[in-house]
Amino acid sequence: MEVPEGFTVELVASEPDLVNPVAMTIDEQGRFWVCESLEYPRHEPGVGRDRIKVLEDTDRDGKVDKTWVYADGLNIPSGIAVGHGGVWVANAPDILFLRDTDGDGKADEREVVVTGFGRDDTHELPNSLTWGPDGWLYGLNGVFNPAKVTQDGETFDFTCAVFRIHPVTRKFELFAEGTSNPWGIAFDDEGSLFVSACVIDHFWHLAETGYYIRQGGPYPPHTWILPSIVKHTHQMAAYCGLHYCDSDAFPEEWRNVFLMGNIHGNCINADVTERRGSTYFGKPREDFLSANDVWFMTVEQMTGPDGSLYVLDWYDRYHCYQDASADPKGVDRLHGRLYRVRYKETPYLPADFDLAKESDEQLIERLDGGNDFLRATAKRLLAERLLERRPQKEEGPLAYKRLRDDLWDFALHGPSKQARMNALWSLVSAGGVEDFMLMILFDHDNASFRAWGVRALANRGSELRSDQRSRRRPSSHRPMTFAGKPESWNPWSKVWSLAKDPSPDVRLQVATAARHGRPQFGPRGPDGSSENITAIAYFDLLATAGDDPLIPTIVWQNVKGQITLAIATILDHTAALSPADRSPALKEVLVRAAELFLAEKVQPATIARIVNVLAEGDDASSAGQVLRTLADKIATGEIRRDQVGTFRPAFEPIVAASIGKEGPLRHDAALLGATWSDVKAREIAHDIVDDREAETGDRLAAAQALLSGGGDDEVAAFTTLLADKASGSAEFRGGLIAALGRSESPQVADAMLSSYDSLEPELRPRAIELLAQRPAWGERLVAAVEAKQIPKDAVGVNQVRRLVSSNDEALAAKATAIWGTIREGRSPEREKVIAEVRKQLEDTHGDPFAGEKAFAKVCGQCHKIYGNGEEVGPDITRNGRNDFDQLLSNVLDPSLVIGAGYQARTVVTSDGRVLSGLVVEDTPQRLVLKLQGGKTEAIPRDSIEEDVLSPVSLMPEGLERQLSPQEMADLFAFLSLDKPPSDQDAKRLPGAPAGK
Repeated sequence: MEVPEGFTVELVASEPDLVNPVAMTIDEQGRFWVCESLEYPRHEPGVGRDRIKVLEDTDRDGKVDKTWVYADGLNIPSGIAVGHGGVWVANAPDILFLRDTDGDGKADEREVVVTGFGRDDTHELPNSLTWGPDGWLYGLNGVFNPAKVTQDGETFDFTCAVFRIHPVTRKFELFAEGTSNPWGIAFDDEGSLFVSACVIDHFWHLAETGYYIRQGGPYPPHTWILPSIVKHTHQMAAYCGLHYCDSDAFPEEWRNVFLMGNIHGNCINADVTERRGSTYFGKPREDFLSANDVWFMTVEQMTGPDGSLYVLDWYDRYHCYQDASADPKGVDRLHGRLYRVRYKETPYLPADFDLAKESDEQLIERLDGGNDFLRATAKRLLAERLLERRPQKEEGPLAYKRLRDDLWDFALHGPSKQARMNALWSLVSAGGVEDFMLMILFDHDNASFRAWGVRALANRGSELRSDQRSRRRPSSHRPMTFAGKPESWNPWSKVWSLAKDPSPDVRLQVATAARHGRPQFGPRGPDGSSENITAIAYFDLLATAGDDPLIPTIVWQNVKGQITLAIATILDHTAALSPADRSPALKEVLVRAAELFLAEKVQPATIARIVNVLAEGDDASSAGQVLRTLADKIATGEIRRDQVGTFRPAFEPIVAASIGKEGPLRHDAALLGATWSDVKAREIAHDIVDDREAETGDRLAAAQALLSGGGDDEVAAFTTLLADKASGSAEFRGGLIAALGRSESPQVADAMLSSYDSLEPELRPRAIELLAQRPAWGERLVAAVEAKQIPKDAVGVNQVRRLVSSNDEALAAKATAIWGTIREGRSPEREKVIAEVRKQLEDTHGDPFAGEKAFAKVCGQCHKIYGNGEEVGPDITRNGRNDFDQLLSNVLDPSLVIGAGYQARTVVTSDGRVLSGLVVEDTPQRLVLKLQGGKTEAIPRDSIEEDVLSPVSLMPEGLERQLSPQEMADLFAFLSLDKPPSDQDAKRLPGAPAGK
């Protein structure tokens, strides 16, 4: 292993004392609690062979010399934490709380805290149980492992998410959603939450109520999606474990660094962060550890009580889930390692180390220490003591009050900000921040304390389960007065006033707190109306957001459920500002509010007012966006022809005024007018389509609007453009192919077939995809294949599947005669195919430059690599190509392991179209599919006659039949390089043949 100068790596434990370790934590005595899994990758729930093992170094020589099993009968336990008198274990479908009530070192009591986690994908199980600075237990779940947790009548349906559980009330919440297969939670010294994730970007700052980019699967309606905090990458893209390393045993350059395990890179990567408003930006550091062993798979990294870093190593030859699923018996079940990364002569723990035996005063002093483990553990223990002494217990309020007051004094007067924050977090964790403390916190001169004052108040409502919210919280202090009025102070009024706080951290907490406080209104005026104080706070947050990348999205996530109540206030305050003073965040939220109303087909007058307000000033692009959205919904049928009359009276004056003169709204208004056949609007839309200098997106939007309100004339005009390469780029003509799918004209099939040979190779699959969407066009496609006008193998498996299963019996019979019956499940012959292709590739020399073209023609319809291609399936630049065996399996046996988000959805519409793709959005109003070629297709829910989820991947089997042996060799020569073939540093993947 390689580590920075001054560090050494020491073996702490290994097999047979430790095998198949999945997760780890360290307790207040310095003992290691490890989840061992022999069952992985088993899908079935129930009793298993897995266990929780405790490892102890009794003689403090740095090596484990005592182990015992604390709990067994588990089934892939994937996360663990100790605290509050027991051990918390993620053991899907459950989160368990285990207790040893008789002191024999073995759990004899098991409580199911919550249940409902899936086991669809057992490398995306609930994981990374971690105590947050607020005292909640946080955990993660993966994108292809659906969960359905029900508690107190509330149901949480989710996949990739951060969840949290209150240790006393057992209240379950979703904290944030998105990413991919996240595995690793860390909190920095401000209490911000970070995760590491796989496949997509690796490093994320997650704010409460935020919704982040998903690897796959649909988003909830009207979601404002948040990105990661990195632009860089490390080796490959599979991560496990994240740790915010701050140890005074380490040199300064390795403190306050995020460390994450890179499974495919067999190393530990390092990132650091810098502030960007209310969020962060991550930057790379050099790797902290390189193992130089392909079996090395670190699953957990954490600072220990001695200040060294402890690294848990799964140690297995199979890095990926699909490898383990293909060969479960081949998973190694005999190895496991625990290492210490030690700086110079850092001493081991003293023999009498036990934080639980320290006094309150000693633990409070620990809050200012230089070791993140000691600080966090002391904070947890102090919070537990507060909870044990809370006033309703028999010990009485005095012991509680003494510790509470000591912590509050330390929070105000401790020797450092770090000490003061940790004391405050101890109080927050125990629910011990009372109103008189909030008064001080809200006016604190340090923004971190103001922010955590808001969060402490928000947590009050969140800590209680629904059956407890009617109960009054106990209080151990006498009623406080504020402004001379006993018990008259409303903390939420102060929270809303902090919406103008100069600190983005405070404003972010106000935005996230909104989901915990009810909308607040001022006193009624003479007309009976009252000011919506909460809506004004939302406005203030948006108006002061500046270029902050996070706050506006969090405001939207929280205001959208109240937008009907809040929109008038936000609009009134926006209109009162000069156009130059309206922030981009205000404009964006108004656009999103309009889109929400359009989706629900309500409030046309309000939407029109939004357009008029946004149209003021020099920049009317936001107003144009609303007009274009309305035009798109009419063109796609989301707003039916019989519903257009609901909106036309409110928008006709805007359209007439805008198209009658040159101006910023002229083109967008023309698209809207074209959908209801306004003659002048259609003339302008035709001009946009014909303008070869116009933006591709504008030309395609105009074409779609014209098709929705026109007939065969537009079809003829657009098919002429399609055949003329000088009419525009391949992107434009590919978009025209997709737009023509909404026409029912037989001319479309004629045009596709007549121009097929002249189309670029990457456009031909799109033409085939289009022809397979309607039975009448499918008949023409089948006839062209029978006449050998189009090669049989040019029609992909997904298109063939639609043809042979068509409701048109004659078409289905002809298609079956050509292609045979299409298997609905995975073919068991794929392993044989892989072996044959492997031999073929060993005997054939491939040209990677030619392979790049083959990729564009076949794979690039759905996958990106090195920035090129369409993003329907995963970007494979750094994914799915860890070695040649994995590459062969992923390309030739795509249904071996299918994430739920990559199963094809096939929809039959009322006008006869048959569409297959991946779900992007699934709401009561519409279903949005991403089709082959990258086009998204919005399908009104009331126009869907059939909706079928395929048991196989959207990526079809049978690539070996679409390409010649030489093309296959070229393609794999390209895919087997770790960099583009033009890069002279490109190397072949491990195990890739050179060919002859």
